Amino acid sequence: MCPNTASTSRHWDGSPRTTRARRPLRVAATSPSRLLRCGQSVRCRLCGNRIDVYPCSDQRPIALHPDELATAQIPESCRWHLSCGIAHPHADASAWCRIPHTVLCPGRTPPAILQLSPHIEAVRRQLAVRSSRLIDTGAFTPPAPPD
Repeated sequence: MCPNTASTSRHWDGSPRTTRARRPLRVAATSPSRLLRCGQSVRCRLCGNRIDVYPCSDQRPIALHPDELATAQIPESCRWHLSCGIAHPHADASAWCRIPHTVLCPGRTPPAILQLSPHIEAVRRQLAVRSSRLIDTGAFTPPAPPD
């Protein structure tokens, strides 16, 4: 005999049935390949390093460094976290966060309002070394400086 599962609020193993609002994945309107727009990896046009682009809760894209960093070493204004493929300003109590690539990009000057920790400076140096290797091997050509 088959138990009546329609009237129960538990799964077959006894765990409660919970329903979460499903967030639909969307296709970027400008995407020629029609890929789902959830964390697309691209290369920075200034330094050649990999960045992950995520939509924010207000649908604007933000370029984040692909690796998570320890929250204790990152200024509070630079902390971001991901939830269901959407980037949010860091508000949870996790020990790890993402950081915008604009803070780390060796092709840009760091924002003057930020006090960069030695850890962030070390990550910037690593990205600068990676950029110079990409340039040396011919895998990346930096843009010409404006006249």
